[in-house]
Amino acid sequence: MGKKCLIIYASHSGNTQKVALRIQSTFEKNGWSCDMFKVRRNAEDILHPPVNLDDYDFLCVGSGLDNHLPYSEIRLVIRKLQNGWDPRLGLPKGEEFHYIEEPLVYIKRDDPANVHRKITFKPDSKKSAVFITYSGAEFGPKEAVPAMQLIALDIDHLQFECIGQFCCPGRYLNHPTPRFYHGDIRERPNEKDLLKAEMFVEELLEKIAR
Repeated sequence: MGKKCLIIYASHSGNTQKVALRIQSTFEKNGWSCDMFKVRRNAEDILHPPVNLDDYDFLCVGSGLDNHLPYSEIRLVIRKLQNGWDPRLGLPKGEEFHYIEEPLVYIKRDDPANVHRKITFKPDSKKSAVFITYSGAEFGPKEAVPAMQLIALDIDHLQFECIGQFCCPGRYLNHPTPRFYHGDIRERPNEKDLLKAEMFVEELLEKIAR
């Protein structure tokens, strides 16, 4: 396997960015080259992502949560990288993205029978991982699971086999939250969380080195 990793992430409050930076430094500490692409809520990043997945051997995708789902810009940019066409096509009716002012570009779709195909992974397939930061007020990490699974499925479609999922709490409000599942999370992710993210990456690298 090569040694080039790409981290694609969206971060609104800085929580996910903290984890992304620790993941990057851990890859680099292990001899990997690691690029980062922070997806912003604008048409340029989403409709023209400045990355070529063919250049990378490992892909990490991270996001915060919005109503238990990954941020919409992450979902859109993955769809763009997967299909090439306007990623707003085919999403549920009524779902709008006001931060993209460009008109929707319609295309003539190919026969679905020719587009869709069975995807299988081999031992030498490219690998990927997901990371999420969340507030988890009621149920804690359980609230991050649907988002991690959704991103994992999406990046599997990019033919990067998802082999790991990581989540940790992240600051949501600027005042104490004693009734939250994790209590006061104003300082999260903290150094303990980031060390867990580092260990997560170390374990992934051990797994693919076998």
